[in-house]
Amino acid sequence: MLDFVRQHSRSWGIKVLLIALIIVFIGWGGYLYQTRHSNDLALVGDHYISQEEYSTQYENMVESIRKQFGGAVPQKLMAALDIKNQALDTLVRHYLVVRGARELGLEATPEEVRAAIAKIPGFQSDGKFDLQRYKALLWQHKMTPEDFEQQMADDITASNAQVFITGQAVVTNSEIKSYYDFDNDQIQLAYTLFDPASFQKQVKVDDAALKAFYKQNQSKYMEPEKRQIAYVELNVDALENDIKPTAAQIKQYYDDNGAEFTHGEQVRARRILLRIKPGASGAELKTANARAAKILDEAGKGADFSTLAKKYSQDKATAKNGGELGFFSYQGMSTEFSKAAFALKPGQMSGVVRTPSGLDIIKVEEVQKAGILPLAGVQDKIIKELKSLGARDLAYKQAQELRDLAYARQDIAKAALELKMKASAPVWITLSENQAQAGSLTRSIREKLFQLGQSDVSDMLDIRGGYLVAQVKSIKKPEPAPLEKEKDKVTSDFRMAEANKLALKQASATLESARAQKSLAAAAKASNISITRSGYFSRQAPDKALKLLQGANLDSVFSLGASNLFPARPLQLGTSYMVCQFVGQKPAGAPSKQQIAEISHIILQQKRAVIWKTWLGEIAKTTKIEYLRKL
Repeated sequence: MLDFVRQHSRSWGIKVLLIALIIVFIGWGGYLYQTRHSNDLALVGDHYISQEEYSTQYENMVESIRKQFGGAVPQKLMAALDIKNQALDTLVRHYLVVRGARELGLEATPEEVRAAIAKIPGFQSDGKFDLQRYKALLWQHKMTPEDFEQQMADDITASNAQVFITGQAVVTNSEIKSYYDFDNDQIQLAYTLFDPASFQKQVKVDDAALKAFYKQNQSKYMEPEKRQIAYVELNVDALENDIKPTAAQIKQYYDDNGAEFTHGEQVRARRILLRIKPGASGAELKTANARAAKILDEAGKGADFSTLAKKYSQDKATAKNGGELGFFSYQGMSTEFSKAAFALKPGQMSGVVRTPSGLDIIKVEEVQKAGILPLAGVQDKIIKELKSLGARDLAYKQAQELRDLAYARQDIAKAALELKMKASAPVWITLSENQAQAGSLTRSIREKLFQLGQSDVSDMLDIRGGYLVAQVKSIKKPEPAPLEKEKDKVTSDFRMAEANKLALKQASATLESARAQKSLAAAAKASNISITRSGYFSRQAPDKALKLLQGANLDSVFSLGASNLFPARPLQLGTSYMVCQFVGQKPAGAPSKQQIAEISHIILQQKRAVIWKTWLGEIAKTTKIEYLRKL
């Protein structure tokens, strides 16, 4: 095995695609080894992977993803990542590594295990390993020391294997130089472009050609799947008048929700606000303070505060009401405002207070101590809440009754008629289009309806203000739109397709002429075409005008040389075709020490990944892997 690995590492090609292979090692959490295998999921060699072991791995992986996304993980992402299968595959890979490491004699020794456990901070007291703490923590996690130490041994064994196997990778100086040259060798081109857009005027459109083009490209002009939906909405607001809360229900709600009616200390006050804009100058602040002092003086001499607020306050919302703010808690206003207001007694007035809004003068009218609001004061609020809750409950029950009857009758309109409800006229909807006639059939509702079959009745679906029950009356599968409906688009696409053919045809003719004359300039002159000469550029530092050269087209350019002046065919540059000729070449030179280090690291990581995967593949070939149950 080691001979194979060493031989493989020394015959490496320079351009190795990076293969991402992440080995997630089992964490410190506990796993129960099952001696009975009825609950096991897989067998790797002689090791059974239990449901408990799998569940722990799955939960660890999900938690790791949650942390990356700040808590919530989009369901589509979870489905795309396929965490269920990944968790099991990770465990299978782990035990393959352990098995392979043992074959190489890399199994962890008891001394290594003891040393690793002793270094775990959770098992230490005053910086030293604490045996009693160790046993207590394992007991809390329902583990025995033997189970935990076996898992630690497996982890260390797997780590030993990874260090040893990936350590076989070496990077040579010639590999580093080839990598550097590939990115930094420079080339210069003469070229001309053929833009299909400039050929559109030459395209002639006739009905026969348009019909043929449409028939060949019908998949581009498909109308989406449509569904005809009939539905009934149960509106909560419309049912509130049917709900009559009794005195006993009101009292019960009041008693059950005491916290809702408990309040801290509150103050009712008035204000006179002079606003100060952010970044006001010293002169502006001085003027505002002088004006506030004048108003404060008037109030102190007995002027009515309410009248002064109407006259001077720049808080439009309260000025018209004499500065009245109503009751508010300490947290209900800015810290500066509340600090001043809550220090006053009823009838007292503050001085000039600087707040985030500007300059405030505050007068407290009333102070309400912390306590529970009396039932009489909150009865209207409770009645409103009970009506809302009762109406929603009634709407849900009606929706449930409708759903059951519609299912029994296989017709929502008939069920609605029997229950004296109003069903909508059937409406055709698509999944993706925004449709005014869809009404309450929002995108999320439509997604659920598109999961139903023909004649199926939906469950009770939440909508704004109530519930909805719907039935799929008919389904139209995707089909080509009529040519008449899509004629403008088909015509535009036809013009572009034909113009593209003309551009490619002329580019190909120009290339053949240039190759025959061994000169792009001569071929271009004969066709009255202008050519451009690029500067010297590399893959690492492309020419600004040629940045859209990518993939095979870019490789084709860098394959040119003095003995190979032209590419085999016109190259794609964005939407245009390019015909080019090799002009000159500059070798890359020598990489710097920093570049050598960076390139060496890149190649080394690539080699390690492939060596690791290759070795793991060899172990898998000789190891019995059996999946015992479906996830």
